This record gives sequence, structure tokens and C-alpha cells, in this order.
Amino acid sequence: MPKQTFYNLTLDKRTKIEQAALDEFVEYGFDNSNISRIVAQSKIAKGSFYQYFEDKKDLYFHLIDIIVTQKMQAFTPFFKTYQDHTFSENFRDVFQIGLDFADTHPKYYLLGEDFTKKHPAFIREFVAKYQPLAVDLYMQVIKQADLNNELRERIDIPNTVLFINTLINNTMIDLIMDNRSKKQRDQVISELIIFIESAVKRA
Repeated sequence: MPKQTFYNLTLDKRTKIEQAALDEFVEYGFDNSNISRIVAQSKIAKGSFYQYFEDKKDLYFHLIDIIVTQKMQAFTPFFKTYQDHTFSENFRDVFQIGLDFADTHPKYYLLGEDFTKKHPAFIREFVAKYQPLAVDLYMQVIKQADLNNELRERIDIPNTVLFINTLINNTMIDLIMDNRSKKQRDQVISELIIFIESAVKRA
């Protein structure tokens, strides 16, 4: 994580550094990115960079932190209403919020593509830190469905949540990276919800 000296900077200066880093990582990927270009773009001395971050990876993960935080904030309205909705409605909302976030922040998902496909060693760190957030989201939806008496009997809720988390994450990545039309996205979402329902809902 960034050093305290980074947080002592003005918001404008921090934002410039973060935007320069995002542009650099999106264009060149982590492996080919260059600290010299980042500091030149953000108009700071190269020596200052190491007063703010340990290394390039530290900055890279700082951007991942920002992305995850903003994405979870996008779910704030969902958490206020999901208890009033059915299993299918909630999962459709989860998909739509994720896709809307991707459409609004295309560079975030380009960074995510580099992260997930080229740096499996980083994934272990990411999963350890952030998977609990995703699991908690789906856990609340599944538990609400259970309270609504929508789930089949004797279902293993923790394992079901893990399966759904993996399935939805992989599908979301494919939908975003394939640049499908809204109609195609909606069809995939509908079919996936039917698939999940067939596995967990009462007959």
C-alpha cells in the first residue's frame, strides 16, 4: 500500500499520479510499464516516486484497491433493496451493476485483463484480500433466497456461494472482454440465471 507521504499530497496530485499509472499499465501492461513514463506524465521527480510507493507493484495494487473500492460502492443501492427481491431479480441486478460499472470504467477492465491473464502469482494475493467481499455479496443473496424458501432442501450454502462466485466472475469477464451487444449480454445473463436456478432452487 502507498506510504503516508503519498496521502499527505493534495487530492489533485494523488489523482494525477493514479491516472498516469492507470494509463501506463493499460497501454503497456505491468511487465512493460515504466516508472519513468509515469513520473513524467504526473510531473513528479523520479526520486519522489519511492517516497510514495515501495515499487511498481505497490502502485499497481494501489490501483486495484481503488477499482475494488469503487465497484463495491456501486453496489450500495443494491444492498438497500435486495431483501425485497427474488433470487432471480437479485442475480440479474448483480450482473447489471457489474456490467454498468465496466461500461463506465473501461480502463479498469483493461487493467483487470492484464492482471488476471498475465500475472497468476498476483492472483493469490488478490483472492486472499478481496474474495471475501464477493463471497459476502453472494452469501447475502443466497441467504435471502433461503429465507424466502426459494432454495432446495439441504443445500450446502457455503459451497454453493463459492461455485456461483467463480461462475459469475468468469462469465462477467467473457462478456466484458468480448464486447457483446446489450441484447447478447441479456441473453447470456438470462441463460446463466436459469442454469443457477436449476441447480439451487426448489423444483
